Amino acid sequence: MALPKQSSLLWVDVAGVGVCVLASIVGYMVLVNPFLQKRAAAVNLRREMETREQKVTELTSALGAAQERLMALRQQLEASAVQLESAAHINRRIAGMTEFFSRCTLHVDDVQTGRVSNGLQYDLVPITIVGRGPYPQCAQLLHGLCEKYPDMSVLRIDLSGSPGQPAETEKFRLELFWYAAPSGPAQKTS
Repeated sequence: MALPKQSSLLWVDVAGVGVCVLASIVGYMVLVNPFLQKRAAAVNLRREMETREQKVTELTSALGAAQERLMALRQQLEASAVQLESAAHINRRIAGMTEFFSRCTLHVDDVQTGRVSNGLQYDLVPITIVGRGPYPQCAQLLHGLCEKYPDMSVLRIDLSGSPGQPAETEKFRLELFWYAAPSGPAQKTS
């Protein structure tokens, strides 16, 4: 008889241990595991927030540097801004260019202007100059042309001649664009 009593007490002990293990597993799943997951998520969010704060600091620094550079470039642009003349002063421009050519000891045979193309920021005036002169003076002209007339661009250069012939027989043809001040709305419609 003592055996069945001990055996029944053993089953009670085993059942008690099983209930404790089951309660521990349920307690871990219900209480501890969600707490650990929330804690891990909070740590991940904190790391992500620190990374983003560092990125914001870097971007703020880069933005400040870019704004300083933009301001410096704007000041440089204002200091070196080319003041465009009106296309109505074409005769004065051609006279000044012809004088510049003669100072370079080049002879101008013909000057032609094309149709003015109106734009919002500038008017574009094509100018073709044909003349004669030694090659070194043509090179000198091209070097000084950009300094003297920064509102012009060279579209095409044709130089022809023979090294064995006198320097006066060398010919040049320059096709230029003059960037003039934009015409007013009244001039554009007419």
